[in-house]
Amino acid sequence: MGKKQKRRKCFLLYTGFFLMMCVVSFFPFFAEGKSFIWGAGIEDGLSQHFTSLAYYGRWLREIVESVLSGHPHIPMWNMGIGYGADIISTLNYYAIGDPLNLLYGFVPWKDTEIMYHVMIILRMYLAGIAFILYCIKMKKRTYGTVIGAVAYVFCGFCFRLGIRHPFFLNPMIYFPLLCMGIEEIYMSAKDTKIFRGTTRPFLFILSVALSAISNYYFLYMLTIFSVIYAWIRFYKYVETDRIHKFFLIIRNFAIYYMIGISMAAVILLPSVIGFLGNGRNAGVDLQTLIVYPAKFYILLLSNVVGYGNAGNNTNIGYLPIAGIAILFVLFSERMKHKKYRLCFIGCIIALALPMFGYIFNGLSYASNRWSFVVSFIVALLIAEMYPRFFMMTKKQKIGIGSSIVIYNIFIFLLNISGDEKISCKGNQIAGILLFIFYGLFVWFQAKGWDSRKMLTRVLIGAVVIISAGVHGYYRFSSKQKGYTEEFLDYHTANQLLRSKDIQLLESMKKKDTSLYRVHAQGYPYKNYGLYDDLNTISGYYSITSADVTDTVNSYQTLGMQYADKYCGVDQRTGLLSLSGVKYITTSNREDIPDGFTKIKTKGNITLYKNKNALPFAYAYDRAVTKKQYDRANGAEREQMMLDHIVLDDVPQYLKDHKNEKKISGVKVTDVSWKMKKLVMLGRKNNLEVMLPSDKTKETYLYFKNLIYNDSASHGKDIVMGGKKSSKGIWIEQKGVSQKIYIQSRFNPYYFGRKDYIVKLNGNFSGQQKIKMAFLSPGTYQVEQVHLIEADKKQILKKLQERKKNEAKNIKYHDNQFEAKIYLQKRKILCITIPYSKGWEAEVDGKKTPILKANGMYMGVSLKKGSHKIRMTYRTPGLKEGMWMSVCGWIIFCIVYYIYRRENCKCKS
Repeated sequence: MGKKQKRRKCFLLYTGFFLMMCVVSFFPFFAEGKSFIWGAGIEDGLSQHFTSLAYYGRWLREIVESVLSGHPHIPMWNMGIGYGADIISTLNYYAIGDPLNLLYGFVPWKDTEIMYHVMIILRMYLAGIAFILYCIKMKKRTYGTVIGAVAYVFCGFCFRLGIRHPFFLNPMIYFPLLCMGIEEIYMSAKDTKIFRGTTRPFLFILSVALSAISNYYFLYMLTIFSVIYAWIRFYKYVETDRIHKFFLIIRNFAIYYMIGISMAAVILLPSVIGFLGNGRNAGVDLQTLIVYPAKFYILLLSNVVGYGNAGNNTNIGYLPIAGIAILFVLFSERMKHKKYRLCFIGCIIALALPMFGYIFNGLSYASNRWSFVVSFIVALLIAEMYPRFFMMTKKQKIGIGSSIVIYNIFIFLLNISGDEKISCKGNQIAGILLFIFYGLFVWFQAKGWDSRKMLTRVLIGAVVIISAGVHGYYRFSSKQKGYTEEFLDYHTANQLLRSKDIQLLESMKKKDTSLYRVHAQGYPYKNYGLYDDLNTISGYYSITSADVTDTVNSYQTLGMQYADKYCGVDQRTGLLSLSGVKYITTSNREDIPDGFTKIKTKGNITLYKNKNALPFAYAYDRAVTKKQYDRANGAEREQMMLDHIVLDDVPQYLKDHKNEKKISGVKVTDVSWKMKKLVMLGRKNNLEVMLPSDKTKETYLYFKNLIYNDSASHGKDIVMGGKKSSKGIWIEQKGVSQKIYIQSRFNPYYFGRKDYIVKLNGNFSGQQKIKMAFLSPGTYQVEQVHLIEADKKQILKKLQERKKNEAKNIKYHDNQFEAKIYLQKRKILCITIPYSKGWEAEVDGKKTPILKANGMYMGVSLKKGSHKIRMTYRTPGLKEGMWMSVCGWIIFCIVYYIYRRENCKCKS
């Protein structure tokens, strides 16, 4: 059979298997009417992925339309990404750069959900195709290659992480291509001259470029494992003068790699710059990097061919035939199989030690998102060993059979233990399927049948398809693990992102064409601004500017769950107005900030207008330093910003006050509190306190240095389950419920937060009962508890003073912000758009330095008189990256030309 026929047969066979296995494995989704959008209670899939991809399609169409109209324009900044952010550096993580996502540009907005599903299936399919191409390159047999390909695709990594986060499937496509590129370089390198015609680096260079432009996060992992792969294969291809050639190979690969990186720099460089300015984590507790809890290792062993998750994004869960391949290699005595065995054992060791998860996850926290590499190795074991399953030695038969028995006993003991965290009925079925595969191969061998006999192929193929169906049932079905319950009902994504809250806010766009922000209080999905083209104060993006993170954190509001996940400012009048929030929606009439008036109601949702909302630019003649700001608490900081701009260094022409307590204008009193240290045990962990309330004041309860430790209540469980974070403290008062999300150092999303401010209901005077429900048993400690009061009239008076200094004729379009203002004396204009080095300012046509103001915003110094301000934005690194890409592609073309010329000479 020729190469083309073999390849065609392989692809057709794989396609048939893939379609049938999709039907059986994803049947619970079809039967239960579920989509692949992860967002029922957990919003990553809807808020981050779906929203970003929907916007990306619109962004592409907008660029094309601008080109066709004769006015080319690339939107670079979007006010709907949190408080406003760069488009490329924020959305590269989810959408921009990945060539497959260009297809979203051809899909109407209303059909994004259909495309979302198609793209997940397409990526899975392409991952298998990439694996097959690699196996063909390595001359593996057809049927074993196909079985290996479907095992590679239909595994725990795809079924859990791949469906949750669609772009997590990309490295499964790119890694086989990178390995093929490495093989081509080695196979064709008859000498070590880099531009010698016999060297073919093109596939490797293109694969690096593809990986780099798609997502820098997985580029990091792919780079590490490509280096390891090249190092392993070096000893296969180089047998003499290894030390000298090793350094030459390193040089060559480094040059090829840098060419690929340069080709992708137009997207990669801005994305990396955005990542370096990210404010997500504050470090990791080194104790968590020593060893995982005992439960992790139990689940790791039980789910090798099972249907569960071991934790820390460790998703293996291979088809049972993979178990036969693993055991076959472990009990093989052939020297050729030694490298396979060492690779697999090395991967298991890396999975078992948190330090490797920490290193491979970019030194962020321990996570085994790199386990797609383990899937590749296991699939390769199947492709390589499949023909040998029909000729097992006696030692292998005994070893494999005994191991399967032990595995089934192990699973049986876990299932009768009564511990739901480590038991899984489906894993027992996986153990039975292991027996079936083993029995079939032993029977085939007894009959003298090999891998080429049609009956063996039909039977093995049938059991493989059944295995995928069983895996899908036990992992997804609501009757078993119930993973489908975490996903949205089909065809509901658009409805959720255009709920009554959003429709009310959108209804004001035609009536009010000025530049302002909005907020949907109580709305669960943070990134509605990007999807619905609204300027917001909520965001949930993995790449969030450190300035935004630090400033929102400094408010000490409860709406900030993680460094990259924040929602509103707890209905605090000053913060809302300073941020330019003009309209809000809420279903709770007890939680309306002062100065907001009702406009209209839709169902249980009411729209309110803020009569004290400030525009996107207003001036100050007084200032405080950032150091003074940092010494205050969140409520005091709010009061400071009402009449003082916060600067790193205060210019001499501004009034600089030294006493921040007088500046803030708030009253702080200690609370007689029993909660200096509370040990909460059991389920009913409640506490009630009475606090004074004055309707003329905004009142806050301030917890300073609040920490949680679960050791006292979970001492016996720490070895098994590890340390846990608290679910928080639920606080109820008259008509208002709020939650404190307590941070812990052993939480992977820890960002150093320990201070929290609870805004109390200020609609009445008298004693107010506060109920506190501690959602997790354990020890809660707090350094101090303060009651803070701020006079409402003073807040409104300060806001009116800011409105006297507001800019006029404010516009934002085509990456430009414009405003006009008249000042009676020299002041600093605060522009409430997040600070970025991509912004350039012009005052009356002259370039002007931009100051960082009020934490995350921008400031411009203005003299007395009338001024026209223009701010222009360009993505940092985009221009430089574009020129790097041009140079990279030119070098690539030169290398290709030299290869073609030298190759023709060699042939002649």
